[in-house]
Amino acid sequence: MCRLVLFAGTCTRCNESLTWADLSQQLSCLEAKNADKFGSCRRGVDVETHAFDQECDACAGEDEGVAGMDFGEQDFQQYHHQYQQYQQYQHPSSAAYTAGSSSSASIPQPGSSKRGRDEGEGRKKKKART
Repeated sequence: MCRLVLFAGTCTRCNESLTWADLSQQLSCLEAKNADKFGSCRRGVDVETHAFDQECDACAGEDEGVAGMDFGEQDFQQYHHQYQQYQQYQHPSSAAYTAGSSSSASIPQPGSSKRGRDEGEGRKKKKART
């Protein structure tokens, strides 16, 4: 005899009667396995129903939603605006400087170093002591 194990109950929020297909199992007997079809045995199917109350998918989905929540976005926008005003107050010409700056900053020419040494100058090699 094959067994069909069902989990049935009601939603804890909306009281709708449901069968939980994800938890249900079809257990075939040897005769049905040989015939490759559940319930194709002489003795049929024994149905076991277990009580299982849980929220349905629709009710559970309502709890997971975050629509309408800004998670502090308004505070972020306010502080960001204040910070920009503060920067403009501290450095009023920085906007003009950054917009007008180009690659005209002092770039060392080839052959020159930071300390102004010639090519031949530099550290002298130490002689090995014997």
